Amino acid sequence: MRYALLLVLGLAVPAAAQVPPNIAAELQKIGQIVDPACTAKLYRPLMPKNDFNTYWPPDAAQPATSSTGAALYPGVTIVRDQSFGPNPKDVLDIFVGEKGGKNRPVLIYIAGGAGNKIEQQVRESNAFYDNIGRWATKNGMVGVLVQRHPGSGNWDDGGRDLSVAADWIKANIAKHNGDPNHMVMWAHSAGNGPLGVYIGHPERWKNGVQVQGAIFMSGNPVPTAGAPGGGAGRGGFGAPGAPQPGVACGLSGASMTSAEGHISGPSGFSATPPAGRGGPGGRGGPELTPEQRAERDNLPGFKKTTVKVALAYAELDPGIMNAQLPANIVALHDEMCKEGRCPEMWMLKGESHMSEVFSVDTSDQTVSKPVLAFVKKVK
Repeated sequence: MRYALLLVLGLAVPAAAQVPPNIAAELQKIGQIVDPACTAKLYRPLMPKNDFNTYWPPDAAQPATSSTGAALYPGVTIVRDQSFGPNPKDVLDIFVGEKGGKNRPVLIYIAGGAGNKIEQQVRESNAFYDNIGRWATKNGMVGVLVQRHPGSGNWDDGGRDLSVAADWIKANIAKHNGDPNHMVMWAHSAGNGPLGVYIGHPERWKNGVQVQGAIFMSGNPVPTAGAPGGGAGRGGFGAPGAPQPGVACGLSGASMTSAEGHISGPSGFSATPPAGRGGPGGRGGPELTPEQRAERDNLPGFKKTTVKVALAYAELDPGIMNAQLPANIVALHDEMCKEGRCPEMWMLKGESHMSEVFSVDTSDQTVSKPVLAFVKKVK
């Protein structure tokens, strides 16, 4: 009860309302759905003219090396598709600014949806998520974009893949002027599931958890917190009567490769199996035994972790009502606070599910400002 009272008194810090008025009006028009294509059209004009496809696919004159990256965004070197693990899709991009010296903080972005580190639904989407890597370099960090991919069906596949990525980054990032002892992972949407497993189960990874901070944005990293009941509520993408993606900006058949249907009703966005069911992504599978439920539960690990945690939602996320954080996120906060490990909580006013990540490296600092402050103080 005491923690709930603190929340009411303002523990959930709203980010300053900095969404440009013209974009804010269009986001309201799109509504509380997951709409990458129309959201990309709003933010693409605020990005550089060049994007991922400017020199892609590569040819003899523009090889796919860091020199291509330097030409793409002046002052920024990009190492594309660096392998970090055994799967052919275990690749990441590294963004390094020409200025800044050594031992820079490292921001590691874990995309939602299908896990694409570059979105390609519509022409405007080709600017994302280079915007996050580029923004990191402008603020004295090294940016890393990790490609996610489907696992083999084991419940901990996503967390294991992130552990391999984190191990590689830890061992190699100093070569790119990054500080291996100052690393923050930031997950969006469906990326929260794998990152939740990674943070919640350090005993399962070869080198434990290698990051000092974790940002969970618009997703549920601990489905058992506050269960049963509670959460973001129903609605949004796929809900009966909800607006359809692409309608607001005149598109038809808008591709949803970054949304992958990961809304799970009253528990909000979840990419891990709910407490009682098995199967990849929590969709179907046999009933779990109590032992299996205990093994897969992220909550005990979150209550013990020394990793600093931030929990965030957008005001226009599907199911969010009255700019209030979901009940399951509040429950997770309260459980961690009982152990003296209170996470930060952010309500991103005026932002939508996709604008919160598409807005980075623009004049809209509603998201980037608290992310930067969090990275700076986490060590």
